[in-house]
Amino acid sequence: MKLFASACLGISLLGFNLSCSGSSDSLQVLAAASLTEAFEEIANEFENKTGNKVTLSFAGSSSLAAQIEDGAPADVIALADEETFGRVKQSGRLTQHNETIFATNYLTIITPIGNPASIKEISDLEGNIVALCQEQVPCGRLTKEITTSLLIEIQPATWEPNVRSVRTKVELGEVDAGVVYITDVTNRVVSIPIKDSEQIKTRYPIAIMDNAKPPSGEFVDFILSPNGQRILNRHGFGEPQ
Repeated sequence: MKLFASACLGISLLGFNLSCSGSSDSLQVLAAASLTEAFEEIANEFENKTGNKVTLSFAGSSSLAAQIEDGAPADVIALADEETFGRVKQSGRLTQHNETIFATNYLTIITPIGNPASIKEISDLEGNIVALCQEQVPCGRLTKEITTSLLIEIQPATWEPNVRSVRTKVELGEVDAGVVYITDVTNRVVSIPIKDSEQIKTRYPIAIMDNAKPPSGEFVDFILSPNGQRILNRHGFGEPQ
């Protein structure tokens, strides 16, 4: 499962709207890129507990919504914001189940180790080489909300398809800074808080698609269970709100 998930992520980072497929009896789970490590751990525990196989495919939420609109196979879908999830509901493929909020997240600035551009706050991003998520992606939309409220205008050097692409640009030192979710911070970057960003959170919805395999309900229940929530919390996600 991990090898497959990594391959899917690699495709997603290239920006292609492709859905990876596994064996026919495996649960097909599409999930926002920011959920990668948490869902890999959740899927492993779920497989060990139930014996049901899970195939994970990660990408930016807008790319996943487009895959659903194009008819890509999926049993469960988990996105990084409710607005993008509206496209899934409008696709006509989500008529038997309602979505449930299972986690929250918020934004932070990251820089390469050493913070060579001496970034101290979000206003310092003006005039520096910055990577941001595309505005149609949840992290990009949330970034726009914050900068607009602070009357800050950032002209990024690059627009990326998801938070993992932003983080990669920062890790490689190709940009002075980027804006990602707090859950995407690693020891390969420096995190700089955005004032009051914890008050401007994104809510993650999950739902079972029409004609999903029976174990789909068990998978969603596992994510909502205390064990699933502990895993999400360990990876930095906030409780559902």
